[in-house]
Amino acid sequence: MGKLILGGILLLVSFFLMVARSSSPPGRSGGMLRAFALLFSAVGMLAVLAALVVVVEPGQVGVKHAFGTVDMQSLLPGIHLVTPWSSVERYSTREEQFPQAGEQVETIAALSSEQMGMTVDAGLRWQINPQDAPHIFTEIGTEEQIHSIVRNAIRKGVRDGMVRFSINDISKRTEIATAMQALVDSALITQPRSGVEPFRIAEVTAFFLRDLQPPEQVIAAINGKIAQEQQIQTERHRVEVARLQSDQQRLLNQTLTAEALTKQYLEVLHDMKGSSNLVILVPTEGGIPMLDIAKLQQNLK
Repeated sequence: MGKLILGGILLLVSFFLMVARSSSPPGRSGGMLRAFALLFSAVGMLAVLAALVVVVEPGQVGVKHAFGTVDMQSLLPGIHLVTPWSSVERYSTREEQFPQAGEQVETIAALSSEQMGMTVDAGLRWQINPQDAPHIFTEIGTEEQIHSIVRNAIRKGVRDGMVRFSINDISKRTEIATAMQALVDSALITQPRSGVEPFRIAEVTAFFLRDLQPPEQVIAAINGKIAQEQQIQTERHRVEVARLQSDQQRLLNQTLTAEALTKQYLEVLHDMKGSSNLVILVPTEGGIPMLDIAKLQQNLK
């Protein structure tokens, strides 16, 4: 609209300059008036033309509106001819992320199904549908307001998703993230009071459950339980080792009788009959010892 007003003013000035030139005597001043008139006319025509042509850049969508009326046909990327009194609101159709680059990470306080306080760090990517841009402009407003609604939907979806799970389910990160993503996506559908059909403000394209922290006392209890279980496993292992050693000793006492030892002793003597060593058997009350004469002679020398 501003370009159109500027172009009209310049064309009007050019018209007055041409009128002044026609009433002035021929000469240098008339030539200057004519030059200025042509200059203002050219600039004015360019301003009017610029008001008629709108360029929507890639990754954007435009919404045309004028005098309180919104055109429900979205302006997709490209060159468009519009009425000179119309204004065009542009929205980004590229994927946006939460939190935005350079923005401080927001941790969301949530409750589990036992009403235990949890701290959730979540991130996601989202984008708007270009065809819904006119509805967004009519019912929501600017792009900054869209970002505000998306943040509120994320907080609501994370809290509503966490309350569906117990404190003992914190290891089910994939299931928790899936439930939260579905609830955030559902919270981005709005029902306008004007009576039009519900429409989606934005769509979640990816959800990331980056961190999930239970209360400090729960962490301490979990660590204590893990330590206790490890201690129980160690004690069970020690008892099992002692039992095996006891079974081995009992089996050894049952098998190593005097008769068995004597039998093994005689079997060894039978195997030594082909040996070149001289062996003398000396019967005693305690058994039948063996003397190796060759080693005895060597020791005596």
